[in-house]
Amino acid sequence: MHQLYKLVLLTVLGITMAQPLFAQDTCTYTLSGRVVDEHDGQPLLFADVQLLGTEIGAVTDTAGYYQIKGLCKGTYTVRCMYVGCEPVAATLVVKGDTQLNLYPELHADLLAGVTIVGKKQQVTVTQSTQTLTKKELNQSKGESLGNSLSKVTGVTTLATGNNIAKPVIHGLHSNRILILNNGVRQEGQQWGNEHAPEIDPFIADELTVIKGANSVRFGPDAIAGVILVNPKPLPKKPGIGGELNLVGFSNGRQYVASSMIEGNSAKLPPLSWRLQGTYKQGGNVHAPNYFLKNTGVQEYNFSWAAAYTKAKFGVETFYSQFNTDIGVFSAAHIGNLTDLQRAFEADEPLESADFTYAINRPWQQIQHELFKATAYWYIGEAGKLNFSYARQYNKRLEYDKDEALNDSIAALNLPALQFEITTHTSDLYWEHKRVLNLKGSVGVSGIHQGNTFAGRMFIPNFRKYGSGAYWIEHWKPTGNKLELETGIRFDYIFQEIFLWQNNVIYSPEYSYTNVSGSVGGLYTFNDKFLLRANAGTAWRPPNVNELYSDGVHHGAAAVEIGDTSLVTEQAYNLTASAEYKGKKLKVNADVYYNYINNFIYLKPTLPPTLTIRGAFPTFNYSQVNATLQGFDFTVNYALPFNFNVTSKASILRAYNTSTNEYLVQMPADRFTHTLEYKLPKRKKISDAYIAISVLQVMKQWRVESNSDFVAPPNGYVTVGLQAGLTVPLGQQKMNIGMGVNNLFNAVYRDYLNRFRYYADEMGTNVSLKINVPFDILQAKNN
Repeated sequence: MHQLYKLVLLTVLGITMAQPLFAQDTCTYTLSGRVVDEHDGQPLLFADVQLLGTEIGAVTDTAGYYQIKGLCKGTYTVRCMYVGCEPVAATLVVKGDTQLNLYPELHADLLAGVTIVGKKQQVTVTQSTQTLTKKELNQSKGESLGNSLSKVTGVTTLATGNNIAKPVIHGLHSNRILILNNGVRQEGQQWGNEHAPEIDPFIADELTVIKGANSVRFGPDAIAGVILVNPKPLPKKPGIGGELNLVGFSNGRQYVASSMIEGNSAKLPPLSWRLQGTYKQGGNVHAPNYFLKNTGVQEYNFSWAAAYTKAKFGVETFYSQFNTDIGVFSAAHIGNLTDLQRAFEADEPLESADFTYAINRPWQQIQHELFKATAYWYIGEAGKLNFSYARQYNKRLEYDKDEALNDSIAALNLPALQFEITTHTSDLYWEHKRVLNLKGSVGVSGIHQGNTFAGRMFIPNFRKYGSGAYWIEHWKPTGNKLELETGIRFDYIFQEIFLWQNNVIYSPEYSYTNVSGSVGGLYTFNDKFLLRANAGTAWRPPNVNELYSDGVHHGAAAVEIGDTSLVTEQAYNLTASAEYKGKKLKVNADVYYNYINNFIYLKPTLPPTLTIRGAFPTFNYSQVNATLQGFDFTVNYALPFNFNVTSKASILRAYNTSTNEYLVQMPADRFTHTLEYKLPKRKKISDAYIAISVLQVMKQWRVESNSDFVAPPNGYVTVGLQAGLTVPLGQQKMNIGMGVNNLFNAVYRDYLNRFRYYADEMGTNVSLKINVPFDILQAKNN
């Protein structure tokens, strides 16, 4: 594979840089390139590209590309015009075939009565970025956010049973990954291994992963990368539209229904709105040879959005609520050390079960609310001001396995652990117009957070205050193949903890300041091949749970112990990526190196602990210096006869440099191969395909010696099938998807699933997914 990639790279470079062997003064040269939006890099279709002083020109296609043939040697002035943008002009010398990309800039004053639709969160171009395709999004409908994102190369999941999965980027997770939910930092009780993101994936029209340190743009915690959960823009055309999604899974007999309706009125074009809701229920899931007791789930979510947008200003509000009840696998809660050791050694769980939708103890109940208000204002030649405010409320209840012995207390059905965290965030930033080929932004941000607990103390009450200021500049001369971006940021964080000692409140305080920076570049050889490179720093202070955790964490079925001496993590990250997009061959390769000083991790500590609530594996928060390095590779090739093959590889090496050993709880090497066949289009059937995929996960033998309660499981191979098609449904279209995961009912355990100590992974799971979009245009006289 290395030789193949090297050959492709040399071939592309040779095509790009080769010059004619014999100079000929003929008019046979071609000027080509792409016209894209200055703000977010989206292609601009039907833009007008002209050579001034001639009658020669072209119009861009639906992908933003243009081509002008038959040019002679000489100097030309190229002008690009697009509705709502200032004209862009560039002078260039043509000595052969020439490429010129053009970047018109939106100018609000030129738009008269045109309505501007809010743009999605911008993505830095100098870091490896991958967005799930529409097909991948449709294939993952009904699954958790973590499972949906695992389709991105280099992203895996940290699981606790079958219903809880959180994303892992290059071996890092939880508070080292920043999730932007509709442009807002997702803030909740996300520190636990079993604390998955409280986000309804049906909200998202686009899921994007930015790999690598991103503290400058997004603030602390973005050590591993950023995940953007973007809904589609609110509608700007009069009418009412929406969609209905119905999903069913055989394993767990799970069913999901989600609907969305949105609209815009011809009487008040600036006003748009949207309503959305989801309901999910599933029962005990089935491993290949047995049911897993108490693994049901129930979830109901809803959201609304409204916006009023004009050419020079606009406001938007958004509210979402996420609610779920999750059963915690009963066989992970064990009464004594002898039975715990038996469970570690057994092939099957010590507790058996049949199918049921009932959720019993132990279980979790989670509620998350998000309210967001944003506004923008174009201030003439000075640029654009943007402001956002968000409030989030997160409530988490964790119930242990056994009820209280006192009947009156048991009747209250009180949780063993209860956390409530409220977060207020605000951001103000100014985007200035292009000056000397520089375009950038300057901003400030703030956060206030308060956490309280009830029941037994696992982590204490605390308050957190934070503020930051940043400056980012992007250098992109018109017609230049090289783009550069650099930025710097300063952050201050203050935390106050509230503890009882001898019936007196003790309030230790922690304050942290740090400066982070990044510099990166992108070089576009031609419309097929480009290189990216980025160097950045990132940091995060230790979380309160890492400092003060003390006791049984019921959702994780473990004892976790904090360390008050922990200090700030500091990361230094290097990433580089290459992309080649040919007519048949597409290649994407990322390499990365991440050095983290004072890396904090949850270390298994032998032997297990016996408590009055049972016997549990024990984990201590520890701090070491670490390096995480590896590469992600994706290659796609269009074969004859409508076949397409895709191969992905993710390799990670995580090393504890303090003890010269490998780190525990890191993803094993993964390889995925997919063969797809696209069926010919028929009169009433379109977009039909069938695909078979093979996932191979190697055994993770790179761990510290004697560092876990159970040795890492063997590697495994699973096979999956996917198929889909689109058929007419009256005046609308219906998208139907079918899938089978673990087709051959393979028995295996995954190293990154905490409950691998006790049970196998899910067996065969057949899914059926139906999507019905609808669009009802209003009459013109309404």
